[in-house]
Amino acid sequence: MVRVRRITRRVAVLTVAAISAFTLSVDSLSSASTSATPPNSASLFSVSRILKLDTGGADPGIVATGNDSMFVIGTFDRSKGAVDDLIRVDLRTWRIAAATRFPNETSVAFGDGALWWATGQNAFDIAAPDNGRVLFKIDPTNLRRQRAFVLPDRTLLVTVAGSSLWVATPTMIIRLDPESGRVLLKVHVGFSPIEMSPSGRGKYLEVLGSSGSKEFVTTFDAATGRRIVQRLLPGETGGPLATFARGVWVATGNVKNQTATARYYEGDRRLVPSAARGGYHFDTSLYFGVGVIWLVDSGGQGSTECLDPSTGQVMARGGPLGVGYSSVATYAGRTYLLFDRDLTDYFLRVTPSKSCS
Repeated sequence: MVRVRRITRRVAVLTVAAISAFTLSVDSLSSASTSATPPNSASLFSVSRILKLDTGGADPGIVATGNDSMFVIGTFDRSKGAVDDLIRVDLRTWRIAAATRFPNETSVAFGDGALWWATGQNAFDIAAPDNGRVLFKIDPTNLRRQRAFVLPDRTLLVTVAGSSLWVATPTMIIRLDPESGRVLLKVHVGFSPIEMSPSGRGKYLEVLGSSGSKEFVTTFDAATGRRIVQRLLPGETGGPLATFARGVWVATGNVKNQTATARYYEGDRRLVPSAARGGYHFDTSLYFGVGVIWLVDSGGQGSTECLDPSTGQVMARGGPLGVGYSSVATYAGRTYLLFDRDLTDYFLRVTPSKSCS
């Protein structure tokens, strides 16, 4: 299965990009609602705010939320080469408040008062700097680098669960001191981590991983690293994990018939198979929203649905969003998504319909 992780060519030199280098604008609903509103989406949501991101490269992705901000990566400035740029959308002013460049992105997270940027994935034939062992600590307001921690192995994934900063390498998960970068815990996992997400309101850490042809979801205690439960998945998946207080949703793919099944594993300490809905497009992704699970075809072909997070019942169905990976996010009770049309990308704040709320 092809992992749905967007990797483009990037530069290996840290540069602060001027915000003026980007063509970014706020469109009024009256002038841009037609072009920026996903078709056949009225049953799911209405668009309340639009930010136009005139990107010309790889699709953008929402990589972190916090600090009254959305953090988005994408190829926003093609004039100086195809690079992954990071921008901060201030949700209060609805403006791009900061922009910067960092080398080789594999995972970005917000927490412990900082933005964290892992560098351990090669970008095509371009080697990651310092053999991909660097974790950057970034000021979440101005996006300037604060620290660079060099870890024992490649930093594939990063997340913050409660007050614990965790990094995944090809063979282990590591808990770090967020101030000094000192390794506090090393947990050998016995599989290769694919995705990592907090759950249970920060008490637990969910890790999606693979070993040979098998894939697992494993729950760890976020403070101690103790493994609590592991669940074998009946198929392959590239994530993401849609975690919430009562369990985790994940889409598994069937390579033979190129379809996906949305699966719910209940209980943050048990992961009991509880619900499943099949027959979706192979590259289906799931995102946890405000009381719903958003089901999105990352290829922009299949329908979009909002599901009951406990039963998987379809609450409403609409047209494809035409978006890529990491396209839906929730912050402070509001829903945001990325949408592209005719090679133009839009960042939207949407109001879910009564069926999806």
